[in-house]
Amino acid sequence: YEGNPAFVKALIDLGWLDTQAKDWLKAGLTWAEVLQKAIGAEESSESALISRVKELCHFPNKSESERIINGLRWIGLFSSEQATVRGGNLLDTLCAQLEKELSYKPGERDLVMLQHKFVVEWQDGKTETYTSTLELYGEPNGYSGMAKSVGITCGIATQLLLDGHKALNTPGVLAPYQKEICDPVRELLEQEGIKMIEVLV
Repeated sequence: YEGNPAFVKALIDLGWLDTQAKDWLKAGLTWAEVLQKAIGAEESSESALISRVKELCHFPNKSESERIINGLRWIGLFSSEQATVRGGNLLDTLCAQLEKELSYKPGERDLVMLQHKFVVEWQDGKTETYTSTLELYGEPNGYSGMAKSVGITCGIATQLLLDGHKALNTPGVLAPYQKEICDPVRELLEQEGIKMIEVLV
């Protein structure tokens, strides 16, 4: 989604994707203290941390700076809460925090959105635009939309292979680019409620 690469780059610039063990990274530190040590800030106050983050990240503008700093605040990296140190390194420790903050809460669900857009130019010069769109919600307290869209697809392909479907019983690695492979998988996916809606716009 928009802004995600810039946020990940900020995490890289701040050292959070480092897998090297840190002697100083021990239980009992707050998130602010971990961030202070990771980035070499003068102190663990939020203002000192933000000042150092800005120095290291070289944000292109104030809006980007505020967005990313708000994201760092939201995941708790400026907080006085005790850090969950994992693996003795910054990446595993960050992952522990992300697991806590980004896990689905009871009753929450995900949304998978996929859209292909095709602009067709016909022989007479006329152009038309077609979209093919998937909107798939996860089930509250059940399977996520991502799990369904990936898992059911793999399950269907495996079952077709086991059933001896001729298009899938070919030696080698098969990519799903041929009609003979795609059509039976798509038909069975649609029976499971996973369907692309095609529209001429």
